[in-house]
Amino acid sequence: MKTLFLDLHQRQTRFQVTGKFITLSVLLGLLSTLSTPVNAQPQVTPLVAQAQSTSTTNPVETQLQGRWEVEDPSGQKLTLIFAPEGKFFMLLPLVPDSPVALPFGYRIDSTVQPMHIDVLLPEQNETVMTIFELTDDGQLRLQLSDTNPGQPRPTAFTDGAVLLQKISDETTVPSGVPVLSDIETPAEQEQVIADLETQAREAREAEGKLMTGAMNRAQQAFYLENEKFGTTIEDLSIGIKPESENYRYQIVPQGNQTQSVMMTAQAKRPELRSYTGTVFVVKDGDDLLTVAGICETDTPSSTPPAMPTAPSKTQGRWMIQCLAGSHPLER
Repeated sequence: MKTLFLDLHQRQTRFQVTGKFITLSVLLGLLSTLSTPVNAQPQVTPLVAQAQSTSTTNPVETQLQGRWEVEDPSGQKLTLIFAPEGKFFMLLPLVPDSPVALPFGYRIDSTVQPMHIDVLLPEQNETVMTIFELTDDGQLRLQLSDTNPGQPRPTAFTDGAVLLQKISDETTVPSGVPVLSDIETPAEQEQVIADLETQAREAREAEGKLMTGAMNRAQQAFYLENEKFGTTIEDLSIGIKPESENYRYQIVPQGNQTQSVMMTAQAKRPELRSYTGTVFVVKDGDDLLTVAGICETDTPSSTPPAMPTAPSKTQGRWMIQCLAGSHPLER
């Protein structure tokens, strides 16, 4: 899935900070999971677009200005700030309570449907063209997929669109939040770069964890209904696509599909770890139970962990046994 704030086809779209270049994909990589839903987002009726005006009283522009927020599957919140005079800031939460603001420009055309928004990359003299709408319940729908510099503007919203909630009419960066272009100390710049890289990796890995966990739960439900496990992702009917920008997902049937099943999330990027989910059927007294777990590779790897061994009961709790080179994720 291509997104405005991701790989950009490995283009050299970069910000320069004291001789160091930061790719846009690294800066904004945490949005990688926002446009990868397990199920399609709910449909929301849009407002009728208002006519574009060069006046600052354009009602659409006025409604757009302010702070908008969206939360990714890992629980991290990202804030977009639309300000007057075509200024646009994105607040990335590097660490808890320590965001940094990334500056851009923007312009809109509210005379068309869906409405157009261009994100301006002034340092590179490039423009990313996409679409947006303001819904009747006050949300902002922004199309992220299939949006890269030089690409045509999307013509319709897809599952790659995200919904943002307006949290404030404030149009300024919060007090105490540094703007990336204003950071001058080399040591501070290096720390910002390192934090952004970590944030991007963790956000992408959150996708792998989320999808593997979703497949685990769906397999448990499938087994309860069918007394066997599903053999394809389509069997699970939860809307997961076999491949994203970050991972390839697969179900690996085991035996006659009645005792265990294996799901894998194979990393497509060299900095990411891979995941294996599994569900076992175990006998607990007179009852049959399904026990699920996820193994994560100890280091970045494009090879998912091997099939875990059958779970054992420790202190009243069933636990899967990950093999060497991987470890179980806490539930």
